[in-house]
Amino acid sequence: MIVPMRKLSLLVFYKDYQDFLEELRDRGVVHIHENKKRSAEDEELKQKLAVIKRIVEITKQLSKRVPKKEMSFTDMLERWSLAIEPKDKLAFYRQIFYPEEQLPEESEVTELDVLAFLEGQFKRMEQLDQQIASLEKDGTIYVPWGDVPTERINGLQDAGWDLRFFTVPDRKYLPEWEDKYNAFIVHQDKGQKYFITVLPKDGQEYPEADSVQFPQMSAAEIREQVEKLRSEKADITDSLKKTAVVSIEYLKDLRRQINEDVDVLKVKDAAQVLLEDKVIALEGWVPENIAEATDEWLSGKDIAYELTEPEKQDNPPIQLKNNKFARLFEFIGELYSLPNYREIDLTPFFAPFFVLFFGFCLGDAGYGLLILLGITIYKFKAKPSIKPILSLAQWLGLSTVIMGIVSGTFFGIQLLDVQVPWVVKIKSLMLDSQQLFNLALMIGVAQIIFGMFLKVANQWKQNGLAGALSTIGWLVLIVGGGVCYGLSLKGYDVTIPLYTVVIIAGLLIFIFNNIRRNVFINIGAGLWDSYNMVTGLLGDTLSYIRLFALGISSAVLGLVFNDLAMNMSPDIPGVKQLVMLIILLFGHSVNIFMAGLGSFVHPMRLTFVEFYKNAGFEGGGKKYQPFKKRTN
Repeated sequence: MIVPMRKLSLLVFYKDYQDFLEELRDRGVVHIHENKKRSAEDEELKQKLAVIKRIVEITKQLSKRVPKKEMSFTDMLERWSLAIEPKDKLAFYRQIFYPEEQLPEESEVTELDVLAFLEGQFKRMEQLDQQIASLEKDGTIYVPWGDVPTERINGLQDAGWDLRFFTVPDRKYLPEWEDKYNAFIVHQDKGQKYFITVLPKDGQEYPEADSVQFPQMSAAEIREQVEKLRSEKADITDSLKKTAVVSIEYLKDLRRQINEDVDVLKVKDAAQVLLEDKVIALEGWVPENIAEATDEWLSGKDIAYELTEPEKQDNPPIQLKNNKFARLFEFIGELYSLPNYREIDLTPFFAPFFVLFFGFCLGDAGYGLLILLGITIYKFKAKPSIKPILSLAQWLGLSTVIMGIVSGTFFGIQLLDVQVPWVVKIKSLMLDSQQLFNLALMIGVAQIIFGMFLKVANQWKQNGLAGALSTIGWLVLIVGGGVCYGLSLKGYDVTIPLYTVVIIAGLLIFIFNNIRRNVFINIGAGLWDSYNMVTGLLGDTLSYIRLFALGISSAVLGLVFNDLAMNMSPDIPGVKQLVMLIILLFGHSVNIFMAGLGSFVHPMRLTFVEFYKNAGFEGGGKKYQPFKKRTN
């Protein structure tokens, strides 16, 4: 459900504004109404957000440098704990990265200087990579020639001889060059000939081949320089590993501080200055359940304020409050959009369907049991922050076990073909392919009709009963028609009930779909709505076939891997079992991953497209985020 909000309007004397703002943040209950236009023009805010972006990027890079093996950093942590000011922190990093250099005298150092230093280390590594690549490219020029004796070449040139280096494809090399140009072949490789010519300096003619120009550095100098640069890169890499843990924690804290500054700037942008800059006005939102306590706190302050009900044009922030089960699915709903303030929160209504859909799509009791047991064991030592996700995974695993039994699949084994006594006892619970197909369609129809009932509730809540008459008409037609059809199969005469259903539905759909409009306009709108409804319901219902298709595909893949393991294993004792195990582990791991991914994505698709559409979901809500102190 959506927590009701109260609108809070504040008038604060300008001298008391800063102190009140600090108290308001300490209180941490008021969601300030932002002025997005002013915030977009706030240069200081833009700079703060740019710094946060830099921190996020450098934190990602440092996370990759955290040592995988536990290392002792006791001495380093002690030194870091003494670095209180930005100047001390910068000195700490300089001592780690450049221990042999003398520390420069820094007069004014800010946290941004420390951030820039860390960024500089990664930029330096990029420069080193580029320099190494460039030098190695130059070094490849020497490969066919070996270490060129520069001193001897210079000696020849001093003696009046011109020594030149050439390369040419084998087919273009002419043997007469050896006499004409005094050519000597040095190396042959991959259809190329590498040769030199020794001619007097006054020679004007050279062979028609590509002349080789060597870098200014010799091959030995290049190797030496590459080794030096690699050593520097290794030192920086080692220093980054040593400082990764403390740096990440430092950057998290710095990001928290800057986020708090951003919050304050947004609040300042949201404020309106009145009465010749003497009074500052703010608007915000407070959850109804703490409005009374907030009222009591504000009554003791020397400010003017008012707590009121939201007006129709207001767009209060959204705070969801659901039971323990539905709360696990709130993040899934947020992936699409939060509901707007005046509609129903659909989270508790799509949650059971989502669990059912996941189990239907994965559809293997063995996979479900593996997920359930694995998550349950891991949950005991998991961090509290991820335990809700693990609880959701447990529900999905349990659903997979149940639907795996219904579909008769256990690690790709078709239980309907198994004659084990305890399996025979539960075969009555299992469905064949045709029954599973029908079940997928029936579940789809059930969710669509359920969504339409929710749409009625949504429309009734927002616009009164008159706004829901058209949807009620369609429900009367679909549900009433279905009941009449069922009774007719039992032999009952349903002529009068069927006519009654059609008449009532027709009136609601074509005449009373909008009681404030002309009847002829309503008829036209009803015809257009009928076209959309008929085609839409058919397409939406057929979309649920994906539940059956995904379940069958995962079962077939599991069966294929089992068959491969049995038929591809050599008939050698020991080896046969090993090969079978490898194929089974690899095959079922791939199947669990692929089928699990599809089993999560496709239920989301059915929820966000078919269910949300038929439930009349509008969305567009903004999350309730009170102005408060940040935590890491």
